Amino acid sequence: MAENILTLNNKEAEDFFMQSKQYNNFELPEYFDFDPMLKYVKDKIRRTAYGKCLGKTKPEKLADVNFDMMTNKDGKYAVRPLTLTNPYLYYFIVRELCGKKNWENIKECFSRFRQPHFTACAIPVIAEKKEKFHNSTTILNWWNSMEQRSLELSLEYRYMFASDITNCYGSVNPQTIEWALNRKDTAEETNVNKALAENIITYLKAMQQDKNIGMPQGSAVYDIIAEMILGYADLLLSEDLKKEGLEGYEILRYRDDYRIFCNNHDVLEKISYKLQHVLERLNFRMNSQKTKISDNIITDSIKQDKLFYLFNTPIFNKKGVDFDGFQKHLLYILMFGRKYPNGGQLKVMLNDLDKRMDEKGKEEEKKPYIDLGELNLDPEIVKTQPEMKEEKKEKTGYLCENVRAMSAIATQIAIENVLVSHYALRIISRMINQMKNEKEKWDIVEKVSNKLRNQPNSTYNQLWLQNMTYQHDKKEKECPYGMSLCQLVMGKEVKIWNTDWLRTELTEGLPYSSLIKKDVLKKMTPVITFRERRAYYDLPPMPAEVVPPVQE
Repeated sequence: MAENILTLNNKEAEDFFMQSKQYNNFELPEYFDFDPMLKYVKDKIRRTAYGKCLGKTKPEKLADVNFDMMTNKDGKYAVRPLTLTNPYLYYFIVRELCGKKNWENIKECFSRFRQPHFTACAIPVIAEKKEKFHNSTTILNWWNSMEQRSLELSLEYRYMFASDITNCYGSVNPQTIEWALNRKDTAEETNVNKALAENIITYLKAMQQDKNIGMPQGSAVYDIIAEMILGYADLLLSEDLKKEGLEGYEILRYRDDYRIFCNNHDVLEKISYKLQHVLERLNFRMNSQKTKISDNIITDSIKQDKLFYLFNTPIFNKKGVDFDGFQKHLLYILMFGRKYPNGGQLKVMLNDLDKRMDEKGKEEEKKPYIDLGELNLDPEIVKTQPEMKEEKKEKTGYLCENVRAMSAIATQIAIENVLVSHYALRIISRMINQMKNEKEKWDIVEKVSNKLRNQPNSTYNQLWLQNMTYQHDKKEKECPYGMSLCQLVMGKEVKIWNTDWLRTELTEGLPYSSLIKKDVLKKMTPVITFRERRAYYDLPPMPAEVVPPVQE
């Protein structure tokens, strides 16, 4: 079992949060690196008080203090911002959490939140120095503590209540941070964390134009703050259940995802209503579409997209592929995504297809020419016109199917499954990279790019499109992407965050160019490679049964 950050002392915790991979925990192209920027900010600020760092304008008066990339879950209106927090405000909030006394008080809070028959599974874990696969420590923690533990509990309990919170981070009332840290209205109530809570709230409001609702997501710092609030909810629920004399239950919670086990259906219903009331007090609402009581604990403990995938293994499986071409494989993934959009299983399936294409490419590299059977050419014609064989190879590379048509299918997968669209783009990038006809290649890329860039709330996708087109854009001396991060990649001098609220001497020489690892960028090919992924290529792949959760 992996150790979580509550085992760290305050200095170790600060070092943990001030890593690039904790600053943003969503995927970016591998040439982005925030470590130099975070170090620069820390060295500039050190222990200087927040108030002494401010200039004439307060950050809450500015609209672009943070950098938000817009994406969504349905390709239309379900907007979901991914936030790169202003690094100064990020450091202020990390410094506040990780002060020696504050960190000890936070750990004391979590020890008070811990109740019999309650398990909080999502406290950020410490990654091993050499992970078995990318982000494996976090993924395996989820798999063991939530899915596998749920299956184990089916031996003891007959019923399971399952639910999650609608728009959890977006619904956070900052005032609940103070309630949580002071354990308001519980037997554990205190007042020692009032100043800590007020400062955290100040920084959160500074990031969000003084709003009294919501919290960014995309960083381990926000995850631990969310765990404070939800841990407080655990404590409130535990005390309510004790008052009602309700017993014989077990509760698993992975962030805002709840599973409650019990042998008495009526008792389980009462517990679910108590949970609903506790969450309402904290401005949270259960997701009615994902709320149910089940007596099929085994199957309902496993995500439905994963079950469907397993049930259809005669069609597609890890040991072999029954599809006789890549296009059919893509069509299968498209239809799967329509049944289970944006699911973690789609990442696995797109990765499987990518690996299959990669292996095919390596096989073809060993051959002096493409097999006649793959070309579907008449052997007699080839004997008299051998140049046709090479001409066919020159046009198609090792993919002897219609790359333009397959790119259209993959693009549709990206449009309909925005949260995993960069995995579909990786498939496109691999297909076009093996093409020999440069004019044909870039015509496809341009059409894919235009279609995706015209989708609403699609700024996040621009980063991945640029990953495909960087070498071509550099050669043509153009940048078709308006987002400032994309401009920075092209060597333009741009500001990512508004720092006008700080004293000038604190922001002079802010190293925006350090966000881009020039040596990695120089080696870029059109084939997309995810950040921090190369180090895992030679390690065992992710087990088939472990499907990474997609953050809601």
